[in-house]
Amino acid sequence: MHRGHAPHEAISPVHVLALVRGLVEETAEPGADRYRYFKSLFGTDLHEAAAIRCGLLERINGDLHATPAGLDLYERHLRHLPDTAANYWHGQPHVAEAVTELNHIYDQAATETPTT
Repeated sequence: MHRGHAPHEAISPVHVLALVRGLVEETAEPGADRYRYFKSLFGTDLHEAAAIRCGLLERINGDLHATPAGLDLYERHLRHLPDTAANYWHGQPHVAEAVTELNHIYDQAATETPTT
């Protein structure tokens, strides 16, 4: 049976990072929008699922929250990025390292996820 594209082929790692950054900043600044680094909300559900799968975000009482791993990633790589859409972050310091780390975490989570 054809399963379609794997989730990591349908998501943008930079937009997963944008969601983590936006959520951390929304928590620190009530009223801020967790999606402010997105140009469009199309596909945000896939990016949320990827961030959860990577252990960077979690759902608590129906809302998303950054995990300690998400906060750590934010502090090391995301906090000093420009306040522009994530589409323009390529070439910024720390982005390549953060994307590499995210891809590694995602691939590791995919191999550790039990199949039913």
